[in-house]
Amino acid sequence: MHEPRAAGFAVTLAFARVFGAFDAASTAIAGFALLAGTRAFTFTALLAWREPVLGGAGLVLLGLVGWLRWCCRNNSWTGGPPSGESCPDADAI
Repeated sequence: MHEPRAAGFAVTLAFARVFGAFDAASTAIAGFALLAGTRAFTFTALLAWREPVLGGAGLVLLGLVGWLRWCCRNNSWTGGPPSGESCPDADAI
């Protein structure tokens, strides 16, 4: 007797899960884009206000750059210590 209501709840729950995953992914992209550089992020956000498709693509590319910087932050070519040593600031965290 309550099957239509239960089916509606299942659809709502599925929508909430998809929306939550999308929200987490967009937050991660924005966070890694901020790691790429605040000036570039601000410029891309202003571009997104005028041209949403180009701005979205720019944010994804900035997110990729930020993610690469995050992954490679301890490599010697990024100015960090060699992989065998630890950062003095990392011990304080």
